[in-house]
Amino acid sequence: MLSRTSHWLNKIAEVLCSVILLTMTLVVTLQVVCRYFLGASLVWSEELSRYGLVWITFLGGSIALKKRAHMALQALVDKLSPKSRKVVQIFTLFTIMGFLTIATVKGVQLAIFNLKQHSPAMGVPMGVVYSAIPAGCLLMMVHAAEQLVALLRDGPALTSGRTG
Repeated sequence: MLSRTSHWLNKIAEVLCSVILLTMTLVVTLQVVCRYFLGASLVWSEELSRYGLVWITFLGGSIALKKRAHMALQALVDKLSPKSRKVVQIFTLFTIMGFLTIATVKGVQLAIFNLKQHSPAMGVPMGVVYSAIPAGCLLMMVHAAEQLVALLRDGPALTSGRTG
């Protein structure tokens, strides 16, 4: 069940990242055309792109965690025995989940605190922008929990790279 949930949440994150990136590309292109060919700027284009990048960062972080593509000292871990490697990976996942729990709680607080503030050009509540933090962290927690369950079910130590 957790594996299926993690899989579908990852697919949704991938689609959202693609849509945001496509939107950012179109808006920046439109901004260039408007500025250099029409002599008028879109006042909201930079803001939209910046906030899109914030969302892509956190959603992309969850995608990377799902695919085990984050940086690791894999050469060091590979020198360990399979049992030691598994212990290190379990410890690492618990540490990651602890950090993500704190980041989620603080991210929610930050988003709520900034709901009354609005962005200058688009008028979007800044809480919407800051909600990328808990959203991405929650997705990462689901993926980390899936990997932890797989390890605790007496599975072999996880390998890095694109396996999700």
